[in-house]
Amino acid sequence: MGLPAVRVRIGFNQDVLELDDLIRGKLDFNKLAGTVVYTDVTSKTLSVSTNRGRSRDVDNFTVGSATISLDNLDARFDPTNASGAYYGGIEPLMAVIIDATIDGGSNYKPIFTGFVNTWIVNYPNSADSTVTVTCSDAFMKLANTQLNSQSVSSALTGAFINSILDNASVAFSPDRSIETGNSTMASQTLSENTLSAIQTAEFSEQGAVFIAKDGVFTFKERHSTYPSTISATFSDDGSDLPYNRMDQILGNDFLYNNVRLKREGGSEQTASDSASQAKYLIRTFSRQDLYNNSDADVLSTANLILAKYAEVDPRFSDVEVDLENLTTGQQGTVLDLECIDTVKVEITPVGTSTQVSRFSIIDGIQWTITPNEQKVTFLTSDSSDVQFLILNSSTFGLLNTGKLGY
Repeated sequence: MGLPAVRVRIGFNQDVLELDDLIRGKLDFNKLAGTVVYTDVTSKTLSVSTNRGRSRDVDNFTVGSATISLDNLDARFDPTNASGAYYGGIEPLMAVIIDATIDGGSNYKPIFTGFVNTWIVNYPNSADSTVTVTCSDAFMKLANTQLNSQSVSSALTGAFINSILDNASVAFSPDRSIETGNSTMASQTLSENTLSAIQTAEFSEQGAVFIAKDGVFTFKERHSTYPSTISATFSDDGSDLPYNRMDQILGNDFLYNNVRLKREGGSEQTASDSASQAKYLIRTFSRQDLYNNSDADVLSTANLILAKYAEVDPRFSDVEVDLENLTTGQQGTVLDLECIDTVKVEITPVGTSTQVSRFSIIDGIQWTITPNEQKVTFLTSDSSDVQFLILNSSTFGLLNTGKLGY
């Protein structure tokens, strides 16, 4: 099969004034009529790799990253080349968009949206030059701002996070998709790193906060992170999306049978599983800085974590897909997948004739792209960790299988 056409664009003109943005909202620096002019550098692109996501749902999403390798034989990407096409416009924090089309360019699907960190001009020998461009998504902006005694009123988690983003010292752009939230955060006075504060609210909610592949700041409330619908099925028998390889893990790296949580101004809440402790010894998960407005809510969170991690089950940890082996429609399905989506993975293990099938949550997405190859690896958690009972669902509404959420 033919590969999707990947496009790499860089905004070399970054003088646009963007209200409420920490970087592009400076008066007497940016221009009211300025524009971000994206230049297509695909023809000079040698390779692209991206990495977005988290290790597992008990962890925070990290700053997404991308690395772009560019052909620099004509020195056009050398910031010191005064006759270069982009001289004076090569700098950090320039906007970057990586996307792909499967229909000849009528519609493009995003892969990564972010900003340049560094330009590294490489001279491997006297006759060659490449440029390595390292990029981060918008979490980078939040990770480099600080809250200074910011008062945040008690609110549902979505409004609480919006209040942090609206703070003058943060000035985060309006590109947000923030759900309401299922828990209420207590009033706080925050003096800490902005991203850290948002991720504490994320954990207190047991939701998900990440920068989507289109660059939008995304908050999913707790109930939205529960598996509900299947976005894709990966199979090794030719019936669905084929994959190159997958790995299965059975380990104790996420085994917790003694959960101890405490909110600001509250009492420590504990949930434990004696049967798990007898089998695996005591494995403690502890966190003491939650924002929830009641000890009862914190106790529910502790019980939720205990229900997920008191037992150890095999899980599919990653699935690698080669887009050359997919039909055009299948390529579109893969390009549409996003963090937190639920997928089904099927395999008939070597030496057996019985197919194993599991529902998995996408925790991370890693692309490796060259002119002749496109592979994507989905990092996954077994959905049984977060599989809560959903009424009227033929997949997740089965008694004696799903857990009770809150």
